[in-house]
Amino acid sequence: MTKQGDPMAANSLSTSADKQRLLDAFLVDNQELEALNARLAGFNLFRVLRIERAEIRHSNVLAWLLTPTETHGLGDTFLRRFLSRLLMENDQVDVSLTPAQVELMGFSDVEVMREWQNIDILARSRNDKWCLLIENKIGSKEKKGALAQYKRIAQQEMPAFQIIPVLLTLEGEDPSEGGREAGYIPLSHAQVLDLAGQLIEQHQSQIPGDASTFLNHYMDTLRRLAMQDAELIDLCRTIYRRHREAIDLIVEYGASSQVVDSCEARLRDLIDCEFVDRRANSVWFVPRQMGEHQPRLALSAWDFLSRPVAVACWFAYRKRSAKLQAIMEVGPVSDTPTRARLLRAVKAAGFSFREKQAFKQGAKYTRIVSKFHKLRTDEDGAPDDDSDYIKQVTESLWKKLWDEGSRITDVLKDFDWGGER
Repeated sequence: MTKQGDPMAANSLSTSADKQRLLDAFLVDNQELEALNARLAGFNLFRVLRIERAEIRHSNVLAWLLTPTETHGLGDTFLRRFLSRLLMENDQVDVSLTPAQVELMGFSDVEVMREWQNIDILARSRNDKWCLLIENKIGSKEKKGALAQYKRIAQQEMPAFQIIPVLLTLEGEDPSEGGREAGYIPLSHAQVLDLAGQLIEQHQSQIPGDASTFLNHYMDTLRRLAMQDAELIDLCRTIYRRHREAIDLIVEYGASSQVVDSCEARLRDLIDCEFVDRRANSVWFVPRQMGEHQPRLALSAWDFLSRPVAVACWFAYRKRSAKLQAIMEVGPVSDTPTRARLLRAVKAAGFSFREKQAFKQGAKYTRIVSKFHKLRTDEDGAPDDDSDYIKQVTESLWKKLWDEGSRITDVLKDFDWGGER
């Protein structure tokens, strides 16, 4: 029998067999998948450090490229061309500075700063009285009122300067109404990729070997983020077209797996458990101080547990709502009178639950403590499955669950199990 409310456990055997056949067809002799694996197997510093989508790291690299005196070997070329292209392709910018003036001016006094007054990147020339202000967004959304505030700060600090504000996003999204009123120029990472690619190719001989390697990794990362890697895109399209159902299945199960993997790993380190049992979207466990007071007894479900217990804890990952939930539950004890007595003892200990449903004939599952945490999400609404983050959430949820539920140990210790041991 399967646990009610667990969607991953409700699949029939025939459905499971169909899904297995889909995975078999996807994995066996899949030449496109092998080609894709070969492409992805190459070393990439950003991928190894897991910073492919980290805005701070991308801002650091862009600020490095914009700084004429840095070690990239491009001198002031990247900054000069970045600024002149912005002005040439956006004639609505409210400054008198022209692309031709930019190409002819000196950049010896330029300073580039990170997180100045919370502005991601700020470059300015005191001699020529211009200031480039860049707000960089990859995984997060524009904060209400932030763009106008950043420009206002720059104008107050540099009243005689011409301010050139830029909103840099993956797809060159338009700024908010406040951002538009402040004159922000929308710029995409694909445009940065295009500019960097041209300049690197033109000035390859000037770029030191280690900087060249780093830039290649950066360019590869930008191509993937901006979906500009034509060969990779074609491979992915071909694989998805031929194996769409299998890939959808992998995405559905795989995303859950990564979250639950991290959750399980933290639980094993955090709690002395009698057992830990893994399901597709959940991880079940019984702390030793709960388990040692529970005899082996007959259950009408929960047949996936390492041994039958009347009360168990479990973490569930709710992908659609982007939640991680921690639950303590009185389960499907087959002997109805014993289950009812246990529930009365639980209630007497101060636990609250839906009594009308819990004491119904045939009732199996009664949650006595439930806590959840809404996971942070990216701009597409996808939950953050970073392992360290999930482990932190898991520990926080467990503390909340156990703070309220630890008294269950006294209930179990004092309960008369009717001779069942």
